Amino acid sequence: MKCAFCEKQVVYVRQYDKLAVCSKHFNEQMIKRVQRTITKHKMLKRDDKVAVGVSGGKDSIALLDILAKIESDFPESEIVAITIDEGIAEYRDEGMLYAQKIVKKLDIEHHVYSFKNDFGYELDEIIKKLGERGEGREFGACSYCGILRRKILNQAALEIGADVVLTGHNLEDEAETILLNIIRGDIQRLARLNPTPRKIHKNLVPRAKPFRNTPQAEIVMYCYLNDLEYQEIQCPYAVEAYRGEVREFIFNTQEKQPMLSFNILRGNEKLLKMIQQTPSKKELKDCTICGEATTGEFCKGCWLKNQLSSSRN
Repeated sequence: MKCAFCEKQVVYVRQYDKLAVCSKHFNEQMIKRVQRTITKHKMLKRDDKVAVGVSGGKDSIALLDILAKIESDFPESEIVAITIDEGIAEYRDEGMLYAQKIVKKLDIEHHVYSFKNDFGYELDEIIKKLGERGEGREFGACSYCGILRRKILNQAALEIGADVVLTGHNLEDEAETILLNIIRGDIQRLARLNPTPRKIHKNLVPRAKPFRNTPQAEIVMYCYLNDLEYQEIQCPYAVEAYRGEVREFIFNTQEKQPMLSFNILRGNEKLLKMIQQTPSKKELKDCTICGEATTGEFCKGCWLKNQLSSSRN
């Protein structure tokens, strides 16, 4: 089979539109899609200092590589990588290795933060201290991890003076999040999925997801075609996450309905227009302990620290 754009051999066929491409045009299509996503949702300005969360997984590795290619046309901008060590034994070290490899290859400034240094506990210590889920521990490990990663990533972005934070969340990640919020009946969280980064609080750096329209399979293929190494093993705490069941539903359904995730995303964008016309009952204010944005008295990070302090373990 020949490429849709040239006479070369096809390496990939997109299931949702049957576009068949060679390696050269696959890469071009990937980069163009990210560029269109950034432009459509006004994710970046020409002179932005851009912080990219780099875990060492396929999404963040591919995103950093593509952004470096795109931003090479905008010398007034700057890309900085941020990696967070959660403190997960026999897991995080490998991801850190691949993160360090890609920043060295691309000659990008790299900042490393950790739960231990910035919060006082590694994730393994937090889970051990709070006990088994359903007994001493209220939520899954992924919930606590997410709270701290978001808080530390924001603090890191503030510290380095970033204008925007980019993460590698892909199409299926976005579809999962949308479905999870619908299942929970959390309309306010759906409203927060606005793809255009906004400054909603003085201590919150705007965030954006340039891969939100890019399927996971294409990210994997991009890494393969461009010899990008990444961490493939799953986090040991992932088995606790309800998100995994939603992800399994999406991937199983997409085998018969390849447009599923695209349709979920587009449906949410239409819903956003209606949700945003309804004023939120919750206003952001400063956490009384750290000053970060929160709708209550404490931000989630300080709430977790208080919970750990009162734990008997």
